[in-house]
Amino acid sequence: MNTRHVRILAALALTGGLARGAVAADSNSPWTMSIYGGDSAGMSGELRAPGTLTIDDLGALDPALTGTSATLSLDKLRYDDLFRRHFDTGLELGYAFSDNLQSFGRFGYDSLGGRSRRIGSFQLEGATAPTPLDAQFADADNMSLDFGARYFFSTSTTWRPYAGASLGATHLDSIRATISVPDSTLDVRNVSFTKPSTVFSQTLETGVEYNPSSAFGVRFSVDADHIGAPRSAHDESLAELGFDSAHDAAARWDFPIAVAATYHFD
Repeated sequence: MNTRHVRILAALALTGGLARGAVAADSNSPWTMSIYGGDSAGMSGELRAPGTLTIDDLGALDPALTGTSATLSLDKLRYDDLFRRHFDTGLELGYAFSDNLQSFGRFGYDSLGGRSRRIGSFQLEGATAPTPLDAQFADADNMSLDFGARYFFSTSTTWRPYAGASLGATHLDSIRATISVPDSTLDVRNVSFTKPSTVFSQTLETGVEYNPSSAFGVRFSVDADHIGAPRSAHDESLAELGFDSAHDAAARWDFPIAVAATYHFD
């Protein structure tokens, strides 16, 4: 979801909430429900570190290259280079202990689109120029469940800044790719870098909530999500390509930006 989609969602949520707030009675219920969507300012963390190694016989990858050796140079594989955001969305249930303190439980869903990128090169024995190594990464979906609390700072307006934190778990899809060398028969499909994994996750967040009525609010947030490292897949095809198949991927930081429509129960 790009910035334009976020602006549209915010406008629709605000319009709908104002209409509902105009006819709704005041509510003293401590329970709220929020629906949110957004984008991400980026991800940090590495799937693989760069490296250089020698492959004695490329025959396992391409029979036409049996008996040919090569030097393989692998680029750093960063999460932000492998995926692009399709959309983020989620549902949250909150309970207010007071005007300033709120607890919440949240379910989130992130859709990631795999990118096509160059991940390194072969220097074949006797060749004068390196041969590129390309990868098309598969799409991945992540789901999370976390619980946390927010503190709202008192103001004299309907705008209330806040800070919060949460703990939970995130289920990560496997990271898979088709690896190929252009203009050759080398095409290794569905190579798994990681297995599907459920890992611990932690979030720090800040933002502001706008409450035009006691029945409705709009919340704008910027988060910093720390997501644990997925498990290595130990894929034999990956080892044949020269990757260390036992190498564990790193944890990552994600920085989502979201807007939520919040409704208070009557």
